Amino acid sequence: MNKLLGPAVLVPLAVLALLLAVPMFGGPYIVYLVTFALIFSIFALGYDLLFGHTGIVSFGHSVFYGMPAYAIGMLSQTVFDIKDPFVLIGAAILTGILFGAAIGWICSFSRGIYLAIVTFAFAHIAELFVFSDPRGITRGENSINAIRPAPLAFGDFSLNLFSGVGLYYLTLAFLLLVLAGLWLLMRSQWGRVFHAIRENEERLLSLGYNTRPYKILAFALSGAVSAIAGAMIAFLNNIVSPAMVDWQVGAEILLITVLGGAGTMAGPILGAFVVVFTQSYASSLVGEGNWVYVLGALYILVAIFLPGGILALFPKLLPSYRRLARLKESSG
Repeated sequence: MNKLLGPAVLVPLAVLALLLAVPMFGGPYIVYLVTFALIFSIFALGYDLLFGHTGIVSFGHSVFYGMPAYAIGMLSQTVFDIKDPFVLIGAAILTGILFGAAIGWICSFSRGIYLAIVTFAFAHIAELFVFSDPRGITRGENSINAIRPAPLAFGDFSLNLFSGVGLYYLTLAFLLLVLAGLWLLMRSQWGRVFHAIRENEERLLSLGYNTRPYKILAFALSGAVSAIAGAMIAFLNNIVSPAMVDWQVGAEILLITVLGGAGTMAGPILGAFVVVFTQSYASSLVGEGNWVYVLGALYILVAIFLPGGILALFPKLLPSYRRLARLKESSG
């Protein structure tokens, strides 16, 4: 029984209970901040599927984050007048899958740094497309505003899932679904091939595996997960702006993933929360434009002393936890 209730079970349950209770005890700003961190957790998990589990470095993940959000903006404002939130979210995910599959197919012809350069190029293409504002569908620098769906109506009862506490719980639900999906995926044959590509693609090729379809699949799935994050951030801020497709977003999510611990389930989430809260509270302490120095110092310290990410600290702390538990049992 004690083994079943070890840290590996108790810690996630405690974190989940804490997240469920945040809106009950935190004010609007805390709810906004944690929602933002949950969204970037989803985005980081999507990126880690490609980087941490398949070993593919991408500098263009802003495409899978920003373009699905623009799909929502186009469908609801600039091209059509679709307000159904299920259609909008579904369209965003489909956009992420299609962009992921298309870019993945092109990237599957290259490897290593050359593949990373191709993804970087796609990020710039997407940014140029948004700024060019063809036929007014992206509104260029002006952004697309007021895209948040109305509350869901059920007779006299309405449910607002797209702002405030409602969006918080919707985002948390999506995060749990993504975690469950990735857990199942990584224990499937596809997941084992992803890991084999990361470890030694040449050996797979020598065994007769065609790795290209698996790379394309990894890109498509990563695009789908990242698209969920793009849709949620669009609803949170009620705006879609060119900053969402900036290549720096892709670089930031890479750093978040590495900071927390790539190739794990908890690492990208931990990295997202550390970066979001560091940005918020460091800005109030050292100034709006100076928080990046604090974050930069954190990245350097982690790179030097914790190359496996912040999550690598926990196995080192676990023996201390076990010794403390044994002492308590013996004293009892």
